[in-house]
Amino acid sequence: MIVKEVLAHRPGIELNIINRPGKWHFYDYPNVDAMQREHDELMKVLQNNGVKVHYLRGLTENKPKLYIIRDNAVVIGRNAITCHFFDSVRRGEEQIVKNWLKSLGIKIAGHIFPPGFLQASDLFFTSKTHALAIIGSRTNIDGIKHLMNIMKIDITPIKMESLSSTQFNIINDVAVVSEEVTYEPVYQVLKERRYDIITATRKQTEEMGLNFLQIGDYRIVNAKSEINKKLKMIGFDVIEVGIRELMNGNTGVRNMCLPFY
Repeated sequence: MIVKEVLAHRPGIELNIINRPGKWHFYDYPNVDAMQREHDELMKVLQNNGVKVHYLRGLTENKPKLYIIRDNAVVIGRNAITCHFFDSVRRGEEQIVKNWLKSLGIKIAGHIFPPGFLQASDLFFTSKTHALAIIGSRTNIDGIKHLMNIMKIDITPIKMESLSSTQFNIINDVAVVSEEVTYEPVYQVLKERRYDIITATRKQTEEMGLNFLQIGDYRIVNAKSEINKKLKMIGFDVIEVGIRELMNGNTGVRNMCLPFY
């Protein structure tokens, strides 16, 4: 879906608490200055292309993954539901995001509670009333049922423990899928729904080339990746941004933006 308004968090001093990168799911110790420069450039690109960017600010000292903000909430029609993380090191982020959404005039319609788990980057919206959802350890059926009941949307679940939200994406009637999951349920679901499927290599997946953000009918913002050549060849306008340091936290452009649908 096209995104025209987002909430974002510029990475900052909260990254200084990382003394063991693996604990926080970073590949290495973060370079905060470089991450901030890359994030600033990404947000500038979005704003220059008509996307309204709201910045989350305030006390975030112990939440170094908060810049991967999409995970925290689902916002549709100025109503939101906040998520519940399976990963304990990320719990508490959603409360910070909830308070900031309220300050922006977003109504909090509910919150996911155990036994439900929901990480919003596992949702791929095809419209304001329908999404595909990866079902695994991070997002379970209980979380999806709760989301459907509160937000009154239809969800197509794709059960797959090993699938990551960085391994496929959708733009219009095209699905970009990592070669690592072409024999998995997600591939069959996309075929049944008659998506044109582009296969990405493992390298292109690791480059976060599948974690792009759609900001126009045929326009996306993406990390620098070889997959962009394929997308351009079939008619998409791809704006490339350098996010090498931001990717240290295992994220791409899409997951650093919480969209307001």
